[in-house]
Amino acid sequence: MAKAKKTNHSAPYTFAAILLAVIGILNLVLVYFLYHDITSTGSITSATMNTINSTNGELQSINQRVLTIVAGIGTEKSQAATFDSIDASFESIEKKFDEFEKYEDLSDATVKRFHHARVFVEAYHKRVSTLHDKFNSQEGIGDASLADLYTQDIAPFKTTASEMLIATININAAEAARKTARNGKVFIFTISLVAAVYVVGELAVFLIAKRSKKARLELEERERNLQEVGAKLKSTRQKASDLAVTNLLTGMKNRYALDNDVSERLESDRFNIAVFDMDNFRIINDTYGYEFGDEYLAAVAEKLKSEFSDIAEIYNITGNEFCFLFNRDITESQAMTLVQNIQAVMSAPYTVLNLSVQLTVSGAMYHYLPGDCLNVNSLLVKLDTTMRNAKMNGGNMINTVVNM
Repeated sequence: MAKAKKTNHSAPYTFAAILLAVIGILNLVLVYFLYHDITSTGSITSATMNTINSTNGELQSINQRVLTIVAGIGTEKSQAATFDSIDASFESIEKKFDEFEKYEDLSDATVKRFHHARVFVEAYHKRVSTLHDKFNSQEGIGDASLADLYTQDIAPFKTTASEMLIATININAAEAARKTARNGKVFIFTISLVAAVYVVGELAVFLIAKRSKKARLELEERERNLQEVGAKLKSTRQKASDLAVTNLLTGMKNRYALDNDVSERLESDRFNIAVFDMDNFRIINDTYGYEFGDEYLAAVAEKLKSEFSDIAEIYNITGNEFCFLFNRDITESQAMTLVQNIQAVMSAPYTVLNLSVQLTVSGAMYHYLPGDCLNVNSLLVKLDTTMRNAKMNGGNMINTVVNM
C-alpha cells in the first residue's frame, strides 16, 4: 500500500500571517509618509499664515502712525521719531517677506499672489517715503496737502497691499485643505483595505476639521473694523487725534495704546493679561442694527470701567474685543478670580433702548513671563488663538494660554 502524502495544514495560516504582516508593514509605511506630509503641510501653512498675519498687523500699525503724522499730532521731534519707527517696521516686513520666500512646496497661485502683495507693500513704502520727504522739506505741513496726499496716493496702496496679503492667506489655506483632503482619501482607503483583510466589522471614520474658514471670516471682520476706524480718522483732525490712542465709541484705550504700554515690558516683566470677546455679537448688529450694537458696547464698556478700572488698564482693541492688563500687584490666583468676575459682568443682561440684551462671553488668560513674545502682535496672536479655540468649543468659557 502506498504511503499517504503528508499534508501541511499550517501552510495557509503561515501564508495568511505573512500576507497580513506585509500589508501591515506597507500600511505603516504609507501612514508614516501620509503623517509626515500632513504634518509638513500643516507646519508650513501655520508658519506662512503667521508670517502674513504678522506682516498685515505691522501694516496696520504703520498706517496708524502715518495717520498721526497726517493729523499733525505731536512735535516735529516726535513726528521724526515716528517716521524712524515706520522705516524700522518696513525693514521688519522685508525680513518677513524674505522668510516667506524660503518656504517650499507652496502653490504657484500662492507665490504669485504673494509677489503681488509684495509689490504693493513696496509701492506703499515708496508713498510713505514721499510723505517723509514732504515732511522733511516742510512742504505743505499744516495745510490740507498732506491729507490729500494720504487719501489719494498712500491709502489706496495700503488697502490693496492688505487685500493681497489676505488673498495670499486664503489661497494658501485652500491649497493646504486640498492636500489634506487628498491625503485623507488615501488614508481612508488604506484603513479600509486593512479592515477588509482582517475581516474587522468596525468602520474607521476620520473627520478632517475645516479650521481656516472661521479664522478667515474673523480676520476679514477685523479688517473691516480697522477700515471703519480709518474712515472715522479722516473726518476731522480732532477725531484723528483722539483715535490715535483712544476708541471713540467706548472712550477706552485702543490697540495702538496697548502696543505703547506693553512693548517695553515684554523682555523684562511678568504680568497677567486677558482678552474677552462676546459670542455671536454679529447677531446683535444683524438683528437690531449697528447703532444699537454701538449703544450696547458703550453700556458694557461703562460697566467694565466702573467695576474694574482700579485693578486693571482696560483696552477696547477691536470691535467687541476687550483687553485687561492687570496691575502689577495682582497675583496669578487673583487674576483668575477677576477673569471670572469680568466674564460675569460682560455676560450679564443689559437694557439698551428699552430692550434687554444678553450674550455669552469667551476669553483667554495669559500669565506672561519675560521673553515669551517678541512683540505685542505675537502676544495678541496667542491670546486670540486661545480665545478662538474656546469659541470653537461652544464659547462661554475662559481658556489659559499654554506655551509649548
